[in-house]
Amino acid sequence: MEGLIISSGSIINYDILKEAIKNKSYVLCADGGLLHAMHIEIIPNAVIGDLDSIDQSGLDFIEKNNIPIIKFPVEKDETDTELAILHLIENNIKNITLVGVTGNRLDHTIGNIYLLKKIKQLIIVDDNNTIYLIDDYIKLRRKEGYYLSIIPINQDGVVVTLRGFYYPLHEDLIEYGSTLGISNRIIDKYGEVEIIKGEALIIEAND
Repeated sequence: MEGLIISSGSIINYDILKEAIKNKSYVLCADGGLLHAMHIEIIPNAVIGDLDSIDQSGLDFIEKNNIPIIKFPVEKDETDTELAILHLIENNIKNITLVGVTGNRLDHTIGNIYLLKKIKQLIIVDDNNTIYLIDDYIKLRRKEGYYLSIIPINQDGVVVTLRGFYYPLHEDLIEYGSTLGISNRIIDKYGEVEIIKGEALIIEAND
């Protein structure tokens, strides 16, 4: 099963959300993410969180469409987005896309990126980026106008081989805190990233 979590962060181009929702068997709104769902007139399977970001129109939408609410108190240890991820994992949904988890709140954005460590089959999609956390291998199709960056998250850095890239690497070290892996490009039909040691964020990005 594949799941989609819609959070309350920035979504400018709603085509991104419409594309992300395709073939998803379960759609869960993390609190104010419901307003994004309402914008494109989709009814989620449930809403989770403390509901502090949902206005009266949202509450009316929930009641009208009999949307289940998974309610938590305002004072809690996890963000609504983390609660949403944990809920899907508990229900054996492990291929998860996150939308609306980046934006003006840098603390939330960074925290949500680190939530990628929860499970392997978890990605973040926003208006300009697709973000993965990889410790083994990924093969990505070339997208015109996109850069691909590799950012180590281990203090020991990441040892990586890149095939099909403008700047290829062969079991080379990208040090933690280094920008060596920023703004590469796939030049073949596909680019292959093989992590020999460590973990890295893989970010497909355009301007």
